[in-house]
Amino acid sequence: MYSGVRELIDRVVQSSVSAIIAADRRGRIIMMNKAAEVLFGHAAFYTDNVNIEGFYPPGVAREIMAKLRDESIGGRGKLPITRVTILHKDGTEIPVEMTAVIIYEDGMETATAGIFNDLRERQEVERQLKDAHAQLIQSEKLASLGRLAAGVAHEINNPLTSILLYANLMREKLEKNHPLEKNLTYILEDTERCKEIVKNLLAYSRQTIPKRGFFQLNDVIDQSLRLIRDQKLFLHIKVVEKKAASPLLVNADKNQLCQVVINLIINAIDAMDGHGTLTLKTFEDEKSGKACLEVSDTGGGISHENMSKIFDPFFSTKELGKGTGLGLSMAYGMMEENHGRIFVKTTGPQGTTFALELPVVAMSEIMMFDSIG
Repeated sequence: MYSGVRELIDRVVQSSVSAIIAADRRGRIIMMNKAAEVLFGHAAFYTDNVNIEGFYPPGVAREIMAKLRDESIGGRGKLPITRVTILHKDGTEIPVEMTAVIIYEDGMETATAGIFNDLRERQEVERQLKDAHAQLIQSEKLASLGRLAAGVAHEINNPLTSILLYANLMREKLEKNHPLEKNLTYILEDTERCKEIVKNLLAYSRQTIPKRGFFQLNDVIDQSLRLIRDQKLFLHIKVVEKKAASPLLVNADKNQLCQVVINLIINAIDAMDGHGTLTLKTFEDEKSGKACLEVSDTGGGISHENMSKIFDPFFSTKELGKGTGLGLSMAYGMMEENHGRIFVKTTGPQGTTFALELPVVAMSEIMMFDSIG
């Protein structure tokens, strides 16, 4: 009966989906199940010269032993569920959830045993849920602010028109070099700036249906660079184009996409104070099936406190009067309308990369569309 129970326990341990490891008091591995072999990358038959400390980053094994011996944490020789990082044989760090016990004989520590569960898949699901939730909140916020912006813009537009009209009439009636001429000029300039803000508000709030069509993503780079009227912006900017060698077909509103890219280019130039390298790159992410366009600069990066606010309407780090803070929020809305997304891929002291993603369209889909049409 005893041998039968031992055999049953061994089968349970070996068939467990959780990784289970036991080590003697010197840290030498005395038992590993199959799940542990996969998780840690070591074969049970070849662990004679492997110490349990090698299964963790430096110092982690000693921390775990200290907790096991601390009766205030989980009781004598017991470690409740704890998140730690382990090391695969190839050096990869893997986040896991583990429990552990000390095995005693006659009150003396003789071995330790640990049960480990890989957290990578769970953390990826948590990350995707967090991203989806953040996108939902952002979309709802933009929709609400869009409705508010439309109402405010219409209310402000009429009095601004009157101010411009009467200020111009007054300036025309003034004698040359009149002391009030300069003040009226300031009024007109600031009113024009207000008109531009109202215009942007209306554009931001307008719920337009994208005029979608098939085109190559590389064309967006060429067209966007061509549409930037003030070519002096590029005077001290090195422009690097890294276009995908094979065609990247997408189905979107090309004009809207160009508007997004132009906004990112101008922001990138501003971030570099007019001096640096602007990189425009297109490629296909085969894993996700997305066509990607990246705009990178060599500026100072986005601060941590601003990262969560960059797509909020009216948020801007530019000097007062140099930006309305609507560019990125409009870009966010346009990408959503075209079934794509915009996000910050990397940022730091060496620069920032904004990424645009759209579903790749296969040539067969276009042929099918044309035949149906």
